[in-house]
Amino acid sequence: MIDDLFSKGGLSLDRLRGFMQMAEAGSIAKAAPGKPNRQSQISRQIRELEQFFGTELTRRKGKSLSLSNAGERLALLIREQLQDLEDFRKEQAGLPKSFVIGAGASVLEWLLVPALPAISRHLGGATLMTDVHRSRSLGEAVRDGRVDLAIIRQDAVPKGANTVLVMKMGFHLCVPRVLLKRGTTERDAANSALWQTLPFAAGRDGGQTDTAIREAMRSAGVDFRPHFECGSMLQVRQLVELGASAGILPTLGIRGLDEKKVLITPFVPLRDFGRVLVLHWNPRQMRRRGLETSDLKKLAAMIADQQKA
Repeated sequence: MIDDLFSKGGLSLDRLRGFMQMAEAGSIAKAAPGKPNRQSQISRQIRELEQFFGTELTRRKGKSLSLSNAGERLALLIREQLQDLEDFRKEQAGLPKSFVIGAGASVLEWLLVPALPAISRHLGGATLMTDVHRSRSLGEAVRDGRVDLAIIRQDAVPKGANTVLVMKMGFHLCVPRVLLKRGTTERDAANSALWQTLPFAAGRDGGQTDTAIREAMRSAGVDFRPHFECGSMLQVRQLVELGASAGILPTLGIRGLDEKKVLITPFVPLRDFGRVLVLHWNPRQMRRRGLETSDLKKLAAMIADQQKA
């Protein structure tokens, strides 16, 4: 009986809000930076919730707090219930809902952002909030309800998870023609001896793609020492466009490059490394938020259409 929830004090929306602020920020200090009184209040609210539920919601790691298993479950429950209340409020007021869509930085820029207007229209004029994550953390964010939808690598989600194909990406060697001798052909550019003479831009995040590119270069006998080590593929592309360096770019990253200025050819060492991107969701979250599988398939198709634009 839910009446039992109200048979003793300690449970309130304000306490739940304080707990969620800490859970989302990662610490009490980050939840209320520069506000010692609010920090003390949140700390007290968490203790009161622990007394109410009869369990520890946090655990101490050195000088910081992290959520216990019970705390993680409570955070998920609070997030879901508050989102349901917010959706109900907006429905009654005739207002559009809000959805969070996550992706990696380059996928967000090259694939998701151009699709946002069509997605919003399909969702009844919904407000769309974008969130940048690495693929592994995106899967957790979807599971925890922090992100509604994610464009994510297929190999970053469990087999059989709720996904629909968006696209398969290949990789391409992109070389500004100002760095090449006049008359250099795509066949010439496929020669690894040429790669050794070129300045390159590459990622430096140590992720799967970055590691695969570096290993492919080493396997081709290239002493790969990039002139520019970048935080994202967006920066690699920009350096290619500036004519400052060559780069290995995914299929999404070559759209719009001027082939009169940039020689583009498939990067053969990674021909079997194509990344499959999928739209991923939490079925429980989608049911609560009123989206059917047919809606999600349409959204995936809208996103996929951007690679053809």
